[in-house]
Amino acid sequence: MYTIHHGNCLDILPTIPSGSIDAVITDPPYPEISRDYGRLTEDEWWALMMGVCTEVRRVLKPTGSAVFILQPNSRKVGSMRGWLWRFMWWVTTDWNMVQDVWWWNNSAPPTVHTHRTNGLTRPSAKACVWAGNEKCHRNQGAILLPLTERMVRMAATSDDELLHKPSGFTWRESRVAKTAVERGGSTPFNVLPMGCGSTNELIGRSGHGAGTPLKLADWWTRYIVPTGGTVLDPFNGAGTMGVAALQNGAHYIGIEQMAKYVDVTHERLAKVQPALAEAAD
Repeated sequence: MYTIHHGNCLDILPTIPSGSIDAVITDPPYPEISRDYGRLTEDEWWALMMGVCTEVRRVLKPTGSAVFILQPNSRKVGSMRGWLWRFMWWVTTDWNMVQDVWWWNNSAPPTVHTHRTNGLTRPSAKACVWAGNEKCHRNQGAILLPLTERMVRMAATSDDELLHKPSGFTWRESRVAKTAVERGGSTPFNVLPMGCGSTNELIGRSGHGAGTPLKLADWWTRYIVPTGGTVLDPFNGAGTMGVAALQNGAHYIGIEQMAKYVDVTHERLAKVQPALAEAAD
């Protein structure tokens, strides 16, 4: 089940009941970048995000959390903009950052910056600023990585075998490995190397010019949304968060100010529901 609201998120968010949302997963616009939906200065972006965060904190359940997918940008080579770091600091001090998580699209094609002669090439990477209660819902089993041969070998060693680090720290490697074996996988690192290719391949040329990769939306949905929960995206775009929510059995609420992307979202989500019904049969 899904609902798509057409309008400004600052106008629509106050109509959503308090404590009704399990997770907010969203890829907001970035400041000082021109898109067909406009261009925000850093001050305008900050005012927008503070308004959105006030409402997000209100609508989240006590066990809910929010993920803001953001990409750093620069004024020019050698001068980074500070808005992302300012936002991360605000979440850390005025809310609660559950953990810092970074997504790296390791399948991204070379860009015009690949051969720059001063400075380093910035990879296709985004910060996933994860905010919420310390005890917010998370389904660890849904995101475990397959066991490696080394992990299996480690689990077979004696619990009495101590490993030593140069710092003097010691640990029993077998116990760590056995825990992973018992769970059926190991916990991912907080950097997600997740090749996603071109978003155009997923939503077509008529889709959003800065769409969120479905693999990333799916990963976060599986991790922080309880079964049958409700996901909210105040910056719906082409509805990728909605696709991930429906495919994982969650309800979805999207807010989008541009009519053409509302239409794209309805078209995409209408295709997901019959496919799920057919798979269930």
